[in-house]
Amino acid sequence: MKQQIKKILYYLKKVLPESFYRIIYEDSFRLYKLLIRSWYFRFIIYYKIKGDNKNLKKTKMIRKVMPYSLVGLAGLSQTYDLVAEIINNNLRGDIVECGVAQGGCSALMALKAFENNRKDRKIWLFDSFEGLPEPSDRDFKNGNKGDFIRPLDKGSCLGTIEQVEELFSKMRIDKNNIMMIKGWFENTLPEYKAKIGKISLLRIDADWYESTKHCLENLYGSVIAEGFVVIDDYGTCFGAKKALDEFLEKKKLSPELIHDGRGGCYFKKIS
Repeated sequence: MKQQIKKILYYLKKVLPESFYRIIYEDSFRLYKLLIRSWYFRFIIYYKIKGDNKNLKKTKMIRKVMPYSLVGLAGLSQTYDLVAEIINNNLRGDIVECGVAQGGCSALMALKAFENNRKDRKIWLFDSFEGLPEPSDRDFKNGNKGDFIRPLDKGSCLGTIEQVEELFSKMRIDKNNIMMIKGWFENTLPEYKAKIGKISLLRIDADWYESTKHCLENLYGSVIAEGFVVIDDYGTCFGAKKALDEFLEKKKLSPELIHDGRGGCYFKKIS
């Protein structure tokens, strides 16, 4: 549903005055959040992933966080499964998310990672907490802005530290092992990568080419063997896909990309 909304906004932006477009843009995502709190999620989405007790627990966690996330059901479901896998396989290393917004996906990872009072890893959350930066020319096919897949303006996907902290408090998440770092990736990641140490799950929801590139170049080397890298925007943002494809080619890597069916993907680091 979120992708359909974005496609509609793409065409509206071409024909509407900027002031009118901004009103529609903001109201569209308010409507999206209302829908995922409604019967649509309670009845339709519930039956997509319900089943045994394990999946019922997963369903309840996703249901709690989904109103605070634009990741969507498929992306949240995939993220939950990856956190579960690093726990079940006793993979050492912290969890890192680059691109937090209002914190729904971060909260899901924390709820799963810290369940049963586990405190054996930290969760690092990096975001400008000012919304997205401006895209660069590398975020457009052939430099043509008309070919851009996803028309998000500077400041979109905004979530503040206060909003994220309030969400964690509401969900009774222990914040002692959660490190929230405010700033642009090119400034914060070089400083903090040594402090993080080993990473078991690196989740990148950065949209743009430069942002995704900074995350990969600074943090991929800290991901442990058998750890996971998620690129949330691989199928929906041209720049994010370009950044990952170039990075893998430069490193001479060809991992299997596992797609979540709504635009995101992940791969396992082999060595």
